[in-house]
Amino acid sequence: MELTWLGHAAFRVRTGNTTVIMDPFGPGLGLSIPPAQTQADVVTLSSDAAHHAAVSIVTGDKPAVVFSDPGEYEAAGIQLRGIRTTRGDGAGDDDDEAEDRPPAWNTVFVVEAEGIVLCHLGDPERQLSDRQIEELGSPHVLLLPVGSPTGLSADAAVELVSSISPRIIVPMLFAHPGNKAGLRELKPFLAELGEKAPEAVSRLTVTRATLPEETKLSLLQPAASTP
Repeated sequence: MELTWLGHAAFRVRTGNTTVIMDPFGPGLGLSIPPAQTQADVVTLSSDAAHHAAVSIVTGDKPAVVFSDPGEYEAAGIQLRGIRTTRGDGAGDDDDEAEDRPPAWNTVFVVEAEGIVLCHLGDPERQLSDRQIEELGSPHVLLLPVGSPTGLSADAAVELVSSISPRIIVPMLFAHPGNKAGLRELKPFLAELGEKAPEAVSRLTVTRATLPEETKLSLLQPAASTP
């Protein structure tokens, strides 16, 4: 399984002959994804927020299969599972109607392929419940939001790592050059985790044989750049 971080919360996951894009974003974020990285067979959306659901940027020989709802799915030879939570960008409403609005949704997606279980948390507004954590199914790779301004705090993200015990943590949703989303820096999370930033790499290849025994932090370079 090969992972490329496109930027923000977007990832490109290649497994066998299948490519999955998770949480694609459009040019409104201030970043441009290379055309070679926009081809996919399957797309997962953690929410309907503009920077997490830009299906229009995805290309391919045929339309990709898109998933955004909770449930269990099979597509293009991979297993997927969606778990519904609430989203971390619903804060800030101060009008009288805000309390009557339904909470913004967030869908955590779990992808299983090649004996690897990968979990993309999206942008949950609060710590996952014990039941939701159990539904994740002990993921080996955790794509973890660490800088959402209205989602998990740095200490909540570290607490979630402790609860899930993944083999590999890949931070996402933190401030990086060109991203206009107003995210927090990576440093507070690293300080709370007690780790130094590892050298960032362009992609991460994971197999069952190369999974570390202890939890390891991996940092990816965003493939997207400013136009």
